[in-house]
Amino acid sequence: MIDGKKISAVITAAGNGLRMKSNKAKPYIEIMGRKILEISLDTIVKLDQIDQIIVVIRKDDENYLKDILKKYDKKISYVFGKETRELSTYEGLKAVDKNSKLVLTHDGVRPFASKELFEKVLENLKEYKAVISAVKSKDTVKIVDENSLVKTTPLRKEVYNVQTPQAFDKEMILDFYEKYTQSNFTITDDSQLFEIYSDEKIKVVEGEYSNIKMTTPEDLIFAKAFLED
Repeated sequence: MIDGKKISAVITAAGNGLRMKSNKAKPYIEIMGRKILEISLDTIVKLDQIDQIIVVIRKDDENYLKDILKKYDKKISYVFGKETRELSTYEGLKAVDKNSKLVLTHDGVRPFASKELFEKVLENLKEYKAVISAVKSKDTVKIVDENSLVKTTPLRKEVYNVQTPQAFDKEMILDFYEKYTQSNFTITDDSQLFEIYSDEKIKVVEGEYSNIKMTTPEDLIFAKAFLED
């Protein structure tokens, strides 16, 4: 709770393991004895500000999740996701407690987001309706056309790599997702809906370069090294 407003967290974990080249869905791959999703939840359950936690999963993974949830005293509920990350997020948002005024979203396969990062994002909800975490791009980015020819180069100082956690006014993000489900375009992060459907400022807080999304086998090498450090 922040300023008397209840906060719900929606954790998306409905992805598969195709790019990871695993026969197990990404959230349930183990790194040094702990599942990726478990590492994420270990941090989130420590956040006193969070009043409700909802995990969005594939139906096939229900037993995997139930096994993880046995370790937590804090009540964690779950819903089944859809075929895309954004539609899975929408399913989670629809399950949010009607009394919650704020919502935090996070990729369950970003296990190394620190408690401090979550708290920075949540603290900024006191002033903004939309808050995201992001890191400055270390690389030069090129805008490329359909023929793989360079069109332009944006200023690197203006380019950020967006992460989660992100946090929003619940009614606004839910309304925007309802509109999005009737649209014919695709988004790649939740905050884009605020760009499209509102004039609200989106606050960027400094993310963490270690807060990577577990996507490919190479990411597991980094993860093991990070945990060993």
